[in-house]
Amino acid sequence: MNELPVLIEPYSQKKSRFKLRKILTFLVAILIGLSPALQTIAQGTSPFYWDFINVEIDVQKNGDMLVSETQKYVFTQPHTNQRYRYIPLDKVDKITDVTVWENQEQIPSKTGIKNNQIWIKWQHQLNAPEAHTFVLKYRVIGGLHINESGDKVYWKAIFANRSAVIKNAKIIVRLPEVLSEKIQTYKSFGVPTNALKINSTTVEFVAQQPIPPQQEIEVMVLFPHNILDVAKPNWQSPKPVSSPSSGLFDQIFGIFTVITVIIFIYGFIIVIINLSHASGSGSGGGGASGPGGFGGPGGGGGGGGGGGGGGGGGCGGGGGGGGCGGGGGG
Repeated sequence: MNELPVLIEPYSQKKSRFKLRKILTFLVAILIGLSPALQTIAQGTSPFYWDFINVEIDVQKNGDMLVSETQKYVFTQPHTNQRYRYIPLDKVDKITDVTVWENQEQIPSKTGIKNNQIWIKWQHQLNAPEAHTFVLKYRVIGGLHINESGDKVYWKAIFANRSAVIKNAKIIVRLPEVLSEKIQTYKSFGVPTNALKINSTTVEFVAQQPIPPQQEIEVMVLFPHNILDVAKPNWQSPKPVSSPSSGLFDQIFGIFTVITVIIFIYGFIIVIINLSHASGSGSGGGGASGPGGFGGPGGGGGGGGGGGGGGGGGCGGGGGGGGCGGGGGG
C-alpha cells in the first residue's frame, strides 16, 4: 500500500513569511505613531475654524428647552457659503421653531429630517478671509430625562461631527424659578470643562481647552422629580410588546395558510393532469371505432364494441373533470 507523501514547508518559505509579518507589524506601528500628526495636518488644512461656540439652554416650566447656539466662524481661505447643523432626534420628541440670525437679523434657513436627525441649512455672503457670527435658536420638546430618581437636562451641546477645531466653548443651563435651590448635581462629559453654579437656577460649563474635530461636550443638570409638571417623553416610554400567546397564534395561522395554499395548488395540478389524460384516451377510442364500423356484417359487432370503448373513455374524462443635543455642523 502506497503511503501519501507528507508536505513539509521549506525553511526558506517559513523565513519569508516571518519577515513579511515583521514588516507589516512595523508599518502598523508607524501608522499608529503618525496618527496624531496626520490629524493635526488635516485640521490645519480646514478653510475655517470656530473662534467660539456658546450654547444657552433655558428650561421652561412645561419641560421644553429653548436652545440658543452662538457660533463664530473664522474663514481663512475661500470656502462654500453654505452652513449647516445636524441635531439627533433619538432622545427628543421633536424640535420646532428653528431660526437663524446674523447681526441681530433673521436670515433665510431651511430644515428637514434625514436619518433620524433634523438638519438646518442657511447661506450667507463670504469673501474670505473674514469672520461671521450666527445664532441658531430652536425649541426642544420632550428633551428632559424623566425618572423617579430625578429629572435632568442631558444635552450634547458641543457636537463632534465636524472637520474644524473649536477654540473656545461655553454652555449655560438655566432652570425655571420653581427649581430655585433645587439643583442636586451637575457635570459634563467629553472634553474637560470648568463647571460652576452661577446662582440658584443657573450652571455654567467652560471648556478647559480647544475642542478638536470628533470630540464633544455633553452636560447634565439633575433636579428632583415631580417639581415640574412634565410627563415622560414619548421616546422614553416603553414600547408595547406582543404577548407570547399572540405571537404563537400568528405563527400557527401563517403555517396553516401556507399548507392550505400548497394543497390547493397540488389539487389544481392533479385536475389538469387528469383532464389531459382523459382527453387523450377519448380521442384514441373514437379513432379505433371508425375502421370497425366499415367492416363486413360480421365485423359490425366488433365496430360497435370499439365504439363503446371510445364512449367509455369519454365518460372517464368527464368524471375526472368533476394566503436619535449632538449631530454635526459645518
